[in-house]
Amino acid sequence: MQTSSQTPLLILGAPPRGGNHLLRGLLDHHPQLLLPPDEDYFVRHLSRHPLLRWRGMLASSAAVPGFFRKLQKDGHLERINAGHGTEVFGTRNSLDLAAYYDYVSKHHQRGNVDALVRNHVEALAVALGHTEGDERLRVFFCALQPSNRDLTRVSQMLARSYDVKGVFLVRDPRAHLASKLVRNPTLDLDRFCQRQNGYWQEINQFMENCGPALRVRFEDLVTDTQACMREICEFVGIEYSPAILEYTQGGESSHSNSSFSASSGIDYSVLTRYRDSLPPATIAYLEQHCRSELFWPGPSGTQEPRPDSSLVQPGLEHQDTPQHVAVVLPAAQVLPP
Repeated sequence: MQTSSQTPLLILGAPPRGGNHLLRGLLDHHPQLLLPPDEDYFVRHLSRHPLLRWRGMLASSAAVPGFFRKLQKDGHLERINAGHGTEVFGTRNSLDLAAYYDYVSKHHQRGNVDALVRNHVEALAVALGHTEGDERLRVFFCALQPSNRDLTRVSQMLARSYDVKGVFLVRDPRAHLASKLVRNPTLDLDRFCQRQNGYWQEINQFMENCGPALRVRFEDLVTDTQACMREICEFVGIEYSPAILEYTQGGESSHSNSSFSASSGIDYSVLTRYRDSLPPATIAYLEQHCRSELFWPGPSGTQEPRPDSSLVQPGLEHQDTPQHVAVVLPAAQVLPP
C-alpha cells in the first residue's frame, strides 16, 4: 500500500464499451484535474509485456522518446494532437508534445521500470500545462481489458509511485454485451461472463491492495447524472459544478458515442435497447452466469428485471458452464461457437 507522502493520482477506467469516454467527457476541462484528451496507453502496454519493460529500462536517453511513442500505439498522442482521434473530437493542439518528449529524455533513468512510469506520468502532466506549484490532480485514463487483467496490472504499477484512487464504471452485462457485439460479432459468451465477473473482483482487489475505489454504474450516470457527478467529485476531492453535467470535448459541447448528444441530451434507449438485439436465451444465460451485483436494478420506481442473487455465488459462477455458447442475433444471424 502506498504512503500519504506520494503524489495523488486518479485512475479513471472501464472495460471497452463500458462508458469511460462518457465519464471523461463530463469531467472534461475540470479546473482541478490534469485530464488527458484521450486514452493513455503507455502504462497499460508496459504493464502487459515484460520484454517491453526490459527494452525501456535499457533504452538510452536519446532513444527513449521513440520507445514512449511506440507504446502509445505508434503515435497515438500525435494523432490526438492533430485532431485525428477516432473516439474524441476537439483535441487539436491539446498537448505540448515537444515538452513531453523533452521531459522523458532529460529525466530517463536506465534500469528502473518504476522510473519509466513516473517519467511518463510527469511528462504527460507537463504536456497538459503543469508547472511548479500547480495543484491539479493527475489523472490516468484508459480502457481496461478484463481479459488482460489491466485494472490489476496498471493499478499495481501506478501504486508503487503514486497515492492512487480509482473511479471504475460498471455496466449491466446485457447492455454491455449488446454494445460489444456491434464491433465483435464473434464474441464468446462464456468468456464474456468470466471477464465481467473478473472485472468486479479486480475492483475489490484494488481496494484491498492499492487504494480507495468508487464503483459508478453507467446506467446511473445516464439516468441521474447530477447525483453521480456529485458523488464522484466528493470521492475525488474536487469541487462540483453544474458545468460538468454537460458532455464536452476540448471544452466544447460535443456528441458522445454512448449516451449524450450536444443537441438532444441523453439517449436513454442505450440502457435497454439490448431487449431488441439479444434473444431471450442469451439474456437468460447472462443472468445465470454473471454476478448478480453487475445487473442494473433500474431507476427508482421501475421494474427492470434483475436476476436472483442466489443464482450466482462468488467463486462458483462457471461450474458446469459450456466452453462456447452461440449468441443468436436478429435476422437469423447466428455467431459461430
